[in-house]
Amino acid sequence: MLCEECGKYEATVHIQTIAPDGSTATRSLCQRCVNKMRMMPGVHALDIGEFLGALFERIHQSKLEKDSDRFEATCPMCGLSYADYKKDQRLGCAECYKAFREPIEEALVKRNDSAIYVGRAPGGEQQLNGDIYQIKKLREEMQRAVNEEKFETAAAIRDEIRALEDKIGARKEA
Repeated sequence: MLCEECGKYEATVHIQTIAPDGSTATRSLCQRCVNKMRMMPGVHALDIGEFLGALFERIHQSKLEKDSDRFEATCPMCGLSYADYKKDQRLGCAECYKAFREPIEEALVKRNDSAIYVGRAPGGEQQLNGDIYQIKKLREEMQRAVNEEKFETAAAIRDEIRALEDKIGARKEA
């Protein structure tokens, strides 16, 4: 298929536009005409990264909306609804953690790759939390190595865990 703009070269870029009424129009252009269009004032460059980023953001946003629609709990203690929690990003009482446990854990796993939250802490506590989290990860890794019968790897990981535990013990004694 030849370029619709110049009619000389093979069309390698196909641009489809969708109007608000749902009708579509497709233009087939060669790379030279696309490059010329990029240099015209008022025409934005065709950046695949921006396009894919916007597309994935849109998909993620619609998934979040669907997820929030599927979970409709209310805290029995303070009466806070899940929709209100999502809007304000604040829980009403300690009982809310139990009422909204499932979506809170899902959010933690998505954000931290774990349902265990190791957040910021003042001073040396930050390092302590990091070490505890590292031990948890190493234990999971060691279990995988044992399951795969990679015992030498598992032993090395075990030694790392012991070193971290000794470090934590020494810090607590000081």
